[in-house]
Formats: sequence, structure tokens, C-alpha cells
Amino acid sequence: MSGFLGIFNRNGNAVEKEMVQTMLDASDYWEADEKDTWSEGFVALGHTMLWNTPESKYEHLPLKKDAIVLTMDARIDNREELAKEIALPDRSLSEIGDSEFILSAYKKWGDECPNHLLGDFAFAIWDETKQQLFCARDHVGVKQFYYHVSETLFLFGNDLKGLTQYLNISKEINDEAVANYIVNHQLLSNTLTFFETFMKLPPAHTLIVSNSKIEEKCYWRLEDAPKVKLPNAEAYAKKLRELLEEAVYARMRSDYPITSHLSGGLDSSSIAVLAARKLKEKGEKLLAFNWVQEPGEGDDPEYYEWANSKMIAETEDIDHHYVSLTSKDIAAHMSERNIVYGETTQFWYEYPVREAVQKSDSRTILSGWGGDELATYHGQSFYADLFMHGKFLRLFKEVKVRMKKKKGFKPLLGFIYHCISIPLVARNLYCKMPKITCDEATFPFVQKEFMTMVEKENNRYRILTMQPQKTIREHMMAYWDNAHIQSRIESWETASKTTKIEYKYPLLDKRIIEYILGVPVEYFVQDSIGRYLFRNIVKDLLPKNIVWNNTKTEPQRVKRLSILSLDALKHIVSDLKFDSSKYIMIDQLFIEVNDIRPNQLDRTDILKGTSKNTLPIPKSEPKVIIPQMMPSFI
Repeated sequence: MSGFLGIFNRNGNAVEKEMVQTMLDASDYWEADEKDTWSEGFVALGHTMLWNTPESKYEHLPLKKDAIVLTMDARIDNREELAKEIALPDRSLSEIGDSEFILSAYKKWGDECPNHLLGDFAFAIWDETKQQLFCARDHVGVKQFYYHVSETLFLFGNDLKGLTQYLNISKEINDEAVANYIVNHQLLSNTLTFFETFMKLPPAHTLIVSNSKIEEKCYWRLEDAPKVKLPNAEAYAKKLRELLEEAVYARMRSDYPITSHLSGGLDSSSIAVLAARKLKEKGEKLLAFNWVQEPGEGDDPEYYEWANSKMIAETEDIDHHYVSLTSKDIAAHMSERNIVYGETTQFWYEYPVREAVQKSDSRTILSGWGGDELATYHGQSFYADLFMHGKFLRLFKEVKVRMKKKKGFKPLLGFIYHCISIPLVARNLYCKMPKITCDEATFPFVQKEFMTMVEKENNRYRILTMQPQKTIREHMMAYWDNAHIQSRIESWETASKTTKIEYKYPLLDKRIIEYILGVPVEYFVQDSIGRYLFRNIVKDLLPKNIVWNNTKTEPQRVKRLSILSLDALKHIVSDLKFDSSKYIMIDQLFIEVNDIRPNQLDRTDILKGTSKNTLPIPKSEPKVIIPQMMPSFI
């Protein structure tokens, strides 16, 4: 989570050192462990250091070697392999920071160096000999890279608060990004920011900038992942387990305590158990957090949302905690946070988690995010995939099992929908999907003049996120292409800076992603049990009932969050001091928000922290209908 930034005056004018320092100071709102700048003529680089790995305490950035200078935010995982191929300082690897590996990799492979790096990274290298900047972002996009470019100037960094301090750069809000946000309740884009003048470098891309050229290049594509061919089911499971352990252990390289999410589901629980067992070997203990409120009066502590994580924690000797959240907490975050700099207006339970992690002196949270979409994919497109690949015998057996388990013909109707209507009808009409006209009923609070852009965005993402896809591979690619996975990563990266915490995502390890896309379709579901391959590799980590009967729904947490969010939203909207804005009709917004009813839930019980399992349950996370950081837009 270190910070970096740079200025390259493409017109040859000398960089004003005062401006570099101003931008660096604005980026250091989280009080870095150390910070420094390097400048020479028309180029300047800055860095704010977060110590996390043991080796990071031996680093000093920007790092200059010969005619090249590096600034970065990175964790390199294949250090031992790289050490055999590149020239490094003559000292122990335990005293060599990741910056030395990146710089040496660039010296050897030049523009191709990202292909040889494994881990989470974003960096920029000034090459004095070539008179150009070489910039790169990791395969998944865990680390951020923002930039502004014009004929005379190139600004870059991983923190928009610092970059926007540069004088004479417009801070005009990007209308397309606002429309995207209104439609999706988050900014789903690998290139857009909320600022018209700043863009993101997409994941797995490099950018070369000189005074005469700008060259962006994709160095890795998910769709190029090769098919995996192993002798049997046991071999597929063994390989995935090996990759999972490697991914978790690589992200535990820290000089500080390790913490983890622990929901009681498959993803976070598997990661937490592996981490806990590894720490136990060193006599250390894992600290883990479940997003649900501690059971209160009227709650059933044996209900799986509370009981599963507690059971795992007791078995593995994990220091287990629930979190506390009130509508006042949410309202405070709505007022204080600003999405234009990259934060999110969802996942409110993560704020108290970060606060608790900070108090524990940890700088790492292990998260299972990204599993559902890739490594632990549920198998929604499984039947369509079998159908499209002509595996009719296996398809018949699976449908037969479903009908036997479900007792009826409803599974057969599902088979017809997934295997016939999607690939043969809907997909043929894919490019002819009728457009949806957005009106006052769809977005009643949006200004009429802005509705055209919202309508355009609504139709664009309706096509991008059409589900289910005709194959498992295409379904995974849809999640990837619409920036669903990257959106949360980017927002958590921004939100966690004030607490000096880095999120690590083992299930988004490049090796796991490539492997899972190459696994044959039949291993994702067996005997009507989804996530079958992953369940098999964690059956020695988790209790049997969690491995084979686990459900991903979290009704009590979602129910509570729905009520708390609504209560907070009503307070925020009532305090707005604007009559209208370019995007939102504030008076209409006030009416709409106050007309929302909490789905017949007992609001008093929820706000007191108690709830009854018999109450109606919302089917998904509450969707906030407005850009919650309203001052940013109006």
C-alpha cells in the first residue's frame, strides 16, 4: 500500500520541486513510515513508504541504479525464482527489497519484465538512456495506477488525492463515470475515474511515455489461459490445493501480525484455516473477523451465520471477532468519505473491521474476494457448457440427479432454459437486444437532461452482464471484463490507506486464475453439487457440514444492513443543503428516499441490534439508489 507519484514535463521544462512536495504531502494523509522524492530536470518521482514485508524496511525509494529510477507499490512473490535469473546486490535475499527485483528485471527484460513478475504491483521506471517512462500494473489490478496525459505533461500515481493537487489541472467530474455509478451503484470501469482529466491504467497493461509517443500495451490476457489436462480428478484437486497454499503463504510475508476475514463460508474460511495453521507453526495466532453483529437478545447463536465461523475458530484456535455497526456509523462514513477519490459506498461492515485490524498492529487482511467468480465458481453455466460441448451423457446424468434431489420437473425446466434458450435463442439475438428506455419510474431522482447518458450506460452494462453465459469460461470472462472484480479491490485499496492496511487476495493469484480457467467443465459440478472441485480440496480444512452443505446467503446480515443503510440514508438526504444539481433532483430524491419501506422488517429490533429469523429476508445486498457522497457531484 505504499504511495507513489511522478511528473514528466514532456515539453522539456524543469519540474517545480515545490509542486512535487505539495503532491507528496497531500498523498501522505495516512502518515507514511518514510517518504522522499527524486528529481532531475523535467522528471520527478515521489514515494511514501508503508513497511509491511520484512524486506521493505531495507528499501528506500525512489530507487536509482545507474541510468534508471524506480518508484512503486509492489509485493513480488516469485523472488527466489527471479534471483536465479537476474543480478541482485551481494547480500542475503532477506535484506533485498522487492524494488531491487523489479529494477533488475527491467534491466534484463526491458518492456517485457512484467511477464516475469508474480505478485501485486504498480510501478514506474524513468529510463534516462531511452528518455522515457515505463509504467506497469499487475495482472489482476490489485495495485492502482492513475494518470493524466497531455502534449506537454504526464502525471501519474496511485492516489488521486495527491495527483489532483497539481495546479492548472481541471477537477471537472466525468459525466460518464457518474452515469456508470448511478446505474451500477459502483464505478465499474477499468479505465474511468470520477475526474475527467484522470484515467486508470487497466490491469495487465504497460504504458510507455516519452516526449514524442504514448504507447499502451496489454501484456497478459485471461482468455489466453491454456486448457489443463491432467490424468484424473485427484490430480486436478491436488494441483489446485498446491496453488491455494502457495497463494496464501506468499501473502503472509509480513513483519506484522496477520489478520483475515472469516465468514464461515468456503472462501474466507479456507484461507483463514491455512493461515492459522501456518502461524501456529511459529507459535503465533490468527486474528479473524466475521461481518455479522455479535448475537443479541432474540438471535439464535447456533444459526449458521454466527455458528460456522465460531466453530472454525474454536477448532483452529483462531482469535475470532464479530463486528458492530449502527446507522450512525454508516451516516458518518457517508458524510466523511468521498467516492471521487476511489472509495466505495458499499460494504459498510468493512470499516469496523479495518479499525479493529489497525488496533491489532496488523497491516495485512487476507480476503476471499474474487473466489465466487473464478476459483470457487458456483457453476451457473455448467449445464449450458455441457450442452455446448456435446457432453450429453454427463448432462443427462446431472439433470437426473437434480430431478431426484429436487423431486419434480422444475430442474428439467431449468435445464431447458440453461441449455437451449440461452445458447440457441438469446445468444443468437445478443446483438439485437431491445434497448431499455429509462424514465422517471426507473431513476426518479435523476435530472431529465442527464437521463440520456444514464440510459446509454444502463443498456451498455445490461449487455455486458447478461447471464448466464453459454459456457463457464465465458461466464468467468464476463465478470472479469465488466470490472466487477476490480471495483471492490480498488475501493478497498483507497479506503484502507488511513489505517495502513493492505488487502491480499489469495484466490485472485494469477496462477490460480489461469489454472481454473483451464479446468474441464465436468469438475465444477458433480451430483448436482456446485463448487465441487474446491470443496474437495478443502475437506480436510473445514467441518464436513460447511464443506458439503454450505450456503453463501447471509440473510441476517443483509436484513440488518438494509435497515441500517436506509435509516442512515434518510438522515443524509434530509441534511442536504442543495436544491438540485447537474445530476440529481434533490427534492425528488428526498421524496423517494422517505417513501422507501424496509420490506416489513421490524425496524426497532434491527436498530437495537436484535432480529428474529422468522422476519422476511431481502434476497441480496441493499442497493443504494444515489451517489452517496453527494457533495462530490453537486
